[in-house]
Amino acid sequence: MLEETALAAAPEALGRRVVQVLPRLIRVLAAEMHRAPHSRDLTLPQFRVLGRLSERDYRAAELADSLEVGRPTLTSTVDGLVRRGLVERQRDLPGDRRGVLLRLTPAGRTLHRALEARAIAGVAALLAEASPAEREGLAMGLAALERGLQDACRTARAAAPEAS
Repeated sequence: MLEETALAAAPEALGRRVVQVLPRLIRVLAAEMHRAPHSRDLTLPQFRVLGRLSERDYRAAELADSLEVGRPTLTSTVDGLVRRGLVERQRDLPGDRRGVLLRLTPAGRTLHRALEARAIAGVAALLAEASPAEREGLAMGLAALERGLQDACRTARAAAPEAS
């Protein structure tokens, strides 16, 4: 039994479980967010843009890189958010005549907060039947995963060629 538990906790086995669970979790959260007021017809890429812009304003090219999408894809995704009054574009940036800064509008911030609250409630509902020990184990595992992600981001930034 102990050996079985150790095998299930091996990094590869846990990696497999995360890769299996994550797509289903994203589908459940997306469905939950679609039930939020004013989110009808929002796409998952639009949810992602709202989430990233909730962190800070981004130059369009920087946001495309951050989301790992092409600039034409980002443009069409943002166009829909602009039409809905959720995102605004600021042009004529100092020192960059072609640059465009993207930011959430007050309506976009309000919608993002509502979507985030629904997502949190959805995850909480999924964990409602978990024991305190299971929730504690998940919290510890997520903290370890977050540290790994931070390390991976630092390594990627250090290895990235400097912009010239």
